[in-house]
Amino acid sequence: MNRNVGQIFCVTVSYDQKNWVEKVLLTEFTINSSISASTGYALFELNDGYMPSIIKEIRDDNSLPQEIKKFTKVALTNIAAVCDIIIKSRVFQTQQANKYRLSEPDLKVNNFIYLAIKNLNLLKERSSKLCSKYIELFRIVEMRPKSSNYCFELLPALTKHKIHSMFHVSMLRPYNTSNNMLFPFIDELIGHKFNSHNNKNLEFKVCWSTGDTTWEPYQAFKDFTALDRYMELKEYPKLINCPKSGVD
Repeated sequence: MNRNVGQIFCVTVSYDQKNWVEKVLLTEFTINSSISASTGYALFELNDGYMPSIIKEIRDDNSLPQEIKKFTKVALTNIAAVCDIIIKSRVFQTQQANKYRLSEPDLKVNNFIYLAIKNLNLLKERSSKLCSKYIELFRIVEMRPKSSNYCFELLPALTKHKIHSMFHVSMLRPYNTSNNMLFPFIDELIGHKFNSHNNKNLEFKVCWSTGDTTWEPYQAFKDFTALDRYMELKEYPKLINCPKSGVD
């Protein structure tokens, strides 16, 4: 409301800003007679039960004093300017609000999603700043597209805290499975060899989640748990110092 009043004054008040008091009543009348996009009613209709009439036109009557014509012309001009600035303000506010209204993700029943912990009634003894922003993973069991709400299976711990299973889409983030072709996982190491004339370059035969096998250098896997499992199976506590004789 304060922003609307300020914008109206910027349009109607003169350059020297000395006539702003004269514009107060007209500004108030314009705002109160403006129909709200949310309710469909003006403030006059809600508070007083009727809409006061306003000047619609200037009659071409020579009997009217020039001062009345001048006042009427100025009043109509101010009303038109105020209506224009209100429309401009609404368009600007709509544009700003739409910046945060992205298209909804393509969610379907049986899809898995992450749930934001914002506004959830979680354990009081835990700090929300130290918790993850999302809880994983929940399966969608019901959709309500008209209201953008989704229902899914909650964990018993969340149900215990009387958390309802229906959430708005703004609280959800879709779960995307990993692409094994682009980001394959290591199933296991199935062999090793020293690939150099002085037996210093250690390589491992890697079996990937896609089913492929490749030879990779030791430096690429020295910190992986797959290497630890391989050493345990081969009974090499220190594989770097194991016998360097061809392929194992």
